[in-house]
Amino acid sequence: MATEKVELTKLKLDNMRPAPPGERYEVADTHVSGLRIRVGDAAIETGKYRGKAAQISFVLLARFPSKPNPNPTRRTLGAYSREYPQLTLEGARRKAAQWKEMIAIGLDPSRENKRELEEREAVRIAEELAARHRRTVRDALDAYDRERLCQLKRGAATRRALDGHEGLLNGLLDADLRSVTRQDVADAVRRRAGIAPVSANRQLAYANAFFNWCVDEELIEQNPAGRVRKPTREISRDRYHSLEELGEIWRAAGTLSYPFADLYRLLIALPMRRDEIAGLLVSELNLGADDQAQAIWTLPAERTKRSNALRVPLSPLARSIIIEALANPLRPKDAPFLFTTTGMTPVSGFAKAKRRLDVAIGRARAKKAAELGVEAAAMPHWTIHDLRTTFNTHACEQLGIEAAVADRILNHVASATTSKIMRVYNRSEMFEQRRNALCAWASLLQSTVVADSGTNIIRFVLATSV
Repeated sequence: MATEKVELTKLKLDNMRPAPPGERYEVADTHVSGLRIRVGDAAIETGKYRGKAAQISFVLLARFPSKPNPNPTRRTLGAYSREYPQLTLEGARRKAAQWKEMIAIGLDPSRENKRELEEREAVRIAEELAARHRRTVRDALDAYDRERLCQLKRGAATRRALDGHEGLLNGLLDADLRSVTRQDVADAVRRRAGIAPVSANRQLAYANAFFNWCVDEELIEQNPAGRVRKPTREISRDRYHSLEELGEIWRAAGTLSYPFADLYRLLIALPMRRDEIAGLLVSELNLGADDQAQAIWTLPAERTKRSNALRVPLSPLARSIIIEALANPLRPKDAPFLFTTTGMTPVSGFAKAKRRLDVAIGRARAKKAAELGVEAAAMPHWTIHDLRTTFNTHACEQLGIEAAVADRILNHVASATTSKIMRVYNRSEMFEQRRNALCAWASLLQSTVVADSGTNIIRFVLATSV
């Protein structure tokens, strides 16, 4: 094969004459010894350069000291094309120099290059397989939601507790599920406990259930939340209000606007759960226009904690509060919910409303204390749920209502008052007993709480200032 030395340039490469059909020739570079271009016969190129062009590739001619054959060996560096070159002229010169250094120490560059390519391909395949099997925490939560949470009444709230704005796993959503460690969960619980300790307990319980599901589904081998301790010790609440305190809450609720004024008063008169009353639909009510004694609220099973439908007898006091709320001009017309601000969704914003209620109670206490010349005492901490405990306490102690009836009014399982067998076989609603009990409760409230005498709060302020 004839070889000539030429000072190669890009222009010369682009205009290199093709070899005769079926033949080829080489041209040696004057800049790097051993670097040559191999020119083949003509080929048709597409794109910008149409027509016949020479087939050109860069080769390196070198002797391998480790091989017994002293003759030089050719190694292909790459192809050259005017429009799509694998190697430019400058790149070929650099690559030839690097290969010569490798050959000098006994390495075969083409084999090393092939090994490197094989290693890269193996890494690429491994990464592709890992990505195919990789599942983020977000992916697992989506599957958990579809297969489990969607079946639960509070499934949406549970999902928010896990990945919502303040969710426990919010900072881990894009992490590989298998990479989540116990320390990751513990750190998240610790951060949440610094803001809301009891909420951190709840979120940890939800996360524990989620990771247990992941173990059952063989997505992970161990539950990273399983050995994380609750950050806060919870004490069972035994707080209940005196009738004097109920009077304060009743009057303070009157300073609020719709829907919370009527909502809080109905929670006192009708000791159901907050979300059950907040989501009350007008269609669930039968107010008995001709006979107040027939007023009933039919609470569907999907909205009760125990998933049992319940007929709730409405006392005259509860009925009057509902009628007042229905007639309130602030209530959106034809809204399906009794308590709503949008007209299409039930009332929300309970935390802010509770703060406003507490402020109103504090102001009333401060005013009365100033009139009496004593220091005002703050009302001890209380929650909306305490209103249910208050009813249960006074109903049993002052009104002599049977514990089983009070439990049924609260829609409890009544494990403390009936045996397991009785809970299975006794399906009685105790409707009349519950109606009588709620009417008796309403009468007590009318005489001690609703009555606007003002004596109750005076007596309470004096008692606490002694």
